Amino acid sequence: MPIVVEDGTGKTDATAFISLAYFKAYCDARGHTYGADDTLIEQAIVRATAYLSDSYRWAGERIRGRSAIGGGQALAWPRSDVVDDDGYSVPADSVPDEIQRATAEVARRELSTPGAMTPDYTPSERVKSKTVKAGPVSSATEYDLSRTDADSVRPVLLVVRDLIGPLLARGGGSMIQGSAVRV
Repeated sequence: MPIVVEDGTGKTDATAFISLAYFKAYCDARGHTYGADDTLIEQAIVRATAYLSDSYRWAGERIRGRSAIGGGQALAWPRSDVVDDDGYSVPADSVPDEIQRATAEVARRELSTPGAMTPDYTPSERVKSKTVKAGPVSSATEYDLSRTDADSVRPVLLVVRDLIGPLLARGGGSMIQGSAVRV
């Protein structure tokens, strides 16, 4: 099934922030190889788009409403009332270049390791240490409960964080990064 690229109109059926051609041009310009057929690349683009669309708290509001149900847009972008860190308004009729580049970066990871950005996680399976003795049978398992939220197991791609940081909601951070407040 071909991807449907968001064109800045808030499509109800969009599945991608970038096209296959954009992804290839982005990788080619940076010397990144992608060595996969187009179908696998498109699937990685769709996963990358879903990750970026669903995992962050973005500034502004979707231009056509909350969800595809009832005619709203399918993805988090385009958005209105977004001002970047430099004070410039972000056009509400397009997907910003930062989002497109971040999508290509995440898609590269998803292409090499499908599901890398959304790993399965079971907190009770986090083992900190395990002791097993061969003599008189002895076994001790200590579980790591220091941080048990799912976001703690997601990779943090600094290039993506740096690209999208100026477009995130102020004071809210993201579910991935969190936020800090000076007291």
